[in-house]
Amino acid sequence: MSKCDISIEFDAENRTYRGGETVSGRVLVEVNKDLTSNGIKLIRFWQTHGYGNTDSGERIEEILDTDSQLFAGEVRTYPFSFVADRQPLTYHGHYVNIDHYVRAEVDVPWAIDPKLEEDYVLLAGETPEEVTGKRDEIIEFEDETATQMGPVVKAIVLTLLGVVLLVVAVVALWLLPIILLVAGIFWIRKKMVSGRLGDVQLKMPHLVVGAGEDWPLELTFTPKKNFLINGIEVKMSCCESATAGHGTNRTTRTHTVVDEVHVLEPAGQLAANERFERQVALPFPETDAYSFDDSDNNITWTVEVRIDIPRFPDWKSKQTVQLLPAEFLEEPASGDQRLVMPVGDGVKIESVDREQSDPGTETQQSADETAFGIGAPSAEVAAVAAVGAVGAAELYDLIEQVNAADRFGNKREDLVESWSTRELDVLVTVDRVSSTFGSVVDSAYQNGQTVQGTVVETDQSIEVLVRPGGSVDDLSRGDQWRTRVVVAKWDSLYNRLVALDVASS
Repeated sequence: MSKCDISIEFDAENRTYRGGETVSGRVLVEVNKDLTSNGIKLIRFWQTHGYGNTDSGERIEEILDTDSQLFAGEVRTYPFSFVADRQPLTYHGHYVNIDHYVRAEVDVPWAIDPKLEEDYVLLAGETPEEVTGKRDEIIEFEDETATQMGPVVKAIVLTLLGVVLLVVAVVALWLLPIILLVAGIFWIRKKMVSGRLGDVQLKMPHLVVGAGEDWPLELTFTPKKNFLINGIEVKMSCCESATAGHGTNRTTRTHTVVDEVHVLEPAGQLAANERFERQVALPFPETDAYSFDDSDNNITWTVEVRIDIPRFPDWKSKQTVQLLPAEFLEEPASGDQRLVMPVGDGVKIESVDREQSDPGTETQQSADETAFGIGAPSAEVAAVAAVGAVGAAELYDLIEQVNAADRFGNKREDLVESWSTRELDVLVTVDRVSSTFGSVVDSAYQNGQTVQGTVVETDQSIEVLVRPGGSVDDLSRGDQWRTRVVVAKWDSLYNRLVALDVASS
């Protein structure tokens, strides 16, 4: 019989927590024989398990009890609490598993230490500080509990890296003819493909995507010849890889978690000099197989676009993307969110957080509800109404229709085009102002400026083109800019309205 038995109890039901929450519970030590303890400690950490070598995070120790004498029949209780990590999240896959643990150990001199390890489930909660909202580059996560590498360790690592690079350089000199031959083959293949397809432009503005989100992609090219294709496809793949062993005994196993194919263009013929352009938003799967990158255990997401040409080299491009919980990428909600919709000639305000309202304004608010449907309008909405209530209401009507339309196909583009002859008043919260270059929907706006932002009181993104000489130089991020526009098109790649400023015409 062990000198003592250990049990660990968690306060949360099903021992499930979200990142940033407090993990709490108690360690129970039931003493079976008198013993001297050099201390009792709690260790928390995450680690992988499965086929591959074990990867783990920093182990954090907490002293629950110091040197003490434990007597048979005693049951000692030691409460514990700590803040849960925000990532990596719990995952149970085929070859890769990630779990978070707490371990209790009783230090018994000159004997085997009694110990017990229990896991708890970590779900998405607080957003890691590395996630800043940028979507155009892969995020490098740091272990939240990791310590800084010391100067001696850094020197050793840099020295080893230098030796490896030197060896690679020497080997490359011997293999230079083969390298040149392979490079030549790739160059010839590239020239053959471009001889048919021309310059292929592929835009993937989001390299970071949330599970279940729509992912924007744009493919554009102008064929130089008439030719048949077997189709144009986008393949989304998620693969687990786990490596076991060391040195020459290392072996890696892989397992495909997701393998989805979306057809951009079915089999058929492409016509010479006829521009091919597709802007789509493809749905990423709802899954808990979030991107994970460690030394021997990985969960990797890739997107491959392929133009399949029969009896000819295919054009293809493969890109690694990073899948995160959608909660990490959501905009934080403010305490006073409103969605503005038209009601007759006035403005209706929905979803107002009344708990933050001043109780002294309730009488006035009730009086205003008759005029505006529910609640009084904000100052921004009143400003729009001052310019032209009907024009502002029409814009909100357009936004409502766009959001209700099917996001796939051309429904949104057709809807916006049907409004292209109307002048609309708009109040924009400015995100940035930049010079307008490249292809624009109207040559009169070439070399002018572009204002990007959101329509006030909504989440709708908008891009307004201003003619050269327009007075927007003094605008900066966060400013509110009131103007009059005509909508030009719907940009499905970024889910935003593109409009032309007519107030300064």
